[in-house]
Amino acid sequence: MSSVMLWLAAGPGCGSEAAREAPPPPPPVRLDPVLDTERVPHAMGTAELLPLRRATLSVEAPGRVVALDMERGQTVEAGQVLLRLDVGRTTVAASAASANVTQAEAALAQAERERSLAERLVQSGSASARSLDQAQDARALAEAALESARAQVRLSRRGLTEAVLRAPFGGTVVERRVEMGEYVMPGSPVAELMDASLLRAEVLLDPREALDVTPGATVRAHVFARPGEVFEGEVLRVGEAVDRRTRRLPIEVEIRDPEGRLRPGLVARFEVQTGAPRTVVTVDADAAFERFEVVQVYVVDEDGVAHRRAVVLGAIEGTRAEVLEGLSAGDRVVVEGQDRVLDGEPVTVVEAEQAPSEPRAETRVD
Repeated sequence: MSSVMLWLAAGPGCGSEAAREAPPPPPPVRLDPVLDTERVPHAMGTAELLPLRRATLSVEAPGRVVALDMERGQTVEAGQVLLRLDVGRTTVAASAASANVTQAEAALAQAERERSLAERLVQSGSASARSLDQAQDARALAEAALESARAQVRLSRRGLTEAVLRAPFGGTVVERRVEMGEYVMPGSPVAELMDASLLRAEVLLDPREALDVTPGATVRAHVFARPGEVFEGEVLRVGEAVDRRTRRLPIEVEIRDPEGRLRPGLVARFEVQTGAPRTVVTVDADAAFERFEVVQVYVVDEDGVAHRRAVVLGAIEGTRAEVLEGLSAGDRVVVEGQDRVLDGEPVTVVEAEQAPSEPRAETRVD
C-alpha cells in the first residue's frame, strides 16, 4: 500500500518535469529565393507633363463667321474644318478673275495670230520690220495680261481658302474665343488647340548620371496623381549644356498615354535609362533586418536550419533590393517570421497564408 502511495505522489511530478524539458517546435517561417534579376540603370528627376503640341489658331482673312464647328473639349482630326467666314464678295471676285483669264487667253491667241501674220509679210517683203516689232510687243503685252489675270484667280482662290479654318493637327479644343456671326480680323486668335496624345517633359538630371543618356533611352513616369501606375516613354533629346542656374542637364522625354489617363500640368517622377541593362542579385526587401547597425538576413540551408548572415544591399526597386555582398542566387531567405528565428536553429517552412502574421522588430537581440 505504501509503495502505491509513493508512486502516486512521485508520478505526476515526474510527468510535469518531462513536459517542461520537451523542446518547442521549430518556428514557422516563409522563405523566398535570392534571384538573378535584370535591371536597367537609371537616374531620377521630377518634372511637369506638357502637351506634345499646343497652338493658338487664327484666321488669315477678315470676315464674318457663318459656320462654327468646334466646342471646348471637342476632339478634332487634322484637316477638320473648324470655322468658315462669309465668302460672298470673295466668290464674286473669283468669278470675275476667272472671266478675265478667259478674255486674256483670247487676246493672247489673237496677238499670236497677228504676230505670225506680220512675220510672214516681212519675209515676203510686203511689210516692214517695224510692223513685226509692233506685233511682237502686242503679243508680249497680251501674255503679261494673261499672267496677271491668272494671278488674280490664284489670289481669289487663296481668299476662299483663307476663309476656312482647319485644324493643323489632331487634338482637343482647349478654348474657343469666337461666336457665330462675329466679325474677325486676320491674326485674331479664335481657338486654342492641344495634342496630348503624347506628353513631353524636360527632366533635369545630375550630369554625373545623365552624361551617358542617349536619345531613344527608356523612360518610366510615376505620376503622383496616378499612384501605382507606370507610364512608358523614351528620351527625345539630350541637352547640349548644363543649366547654369540649376547645374543640371536637361533631358527632353516623351511619354505615351494611349488611354488618355494623364493631363498636361500633372507632375511626375521620371526614371531615365542611363546605361545598358545588367544582371544583379536581388532579395525580397522584407528579408532584411538591422541588428547592431548591421543589415542581416536569415538564410535557411537544405536541412532547414536558419543562419544569420550580414549583407550589403543597394538600390530597392519595387519589393526587391539589390544585393552587393553576402548572398548568391539560389539562397533561401526568411521573409516572414524572423522575430521567432534563432541563429543556428531549425525552422518549419510554411506557405504565405500559414506564416506568422506578427510584425517583426527592426532590431533584435538573441
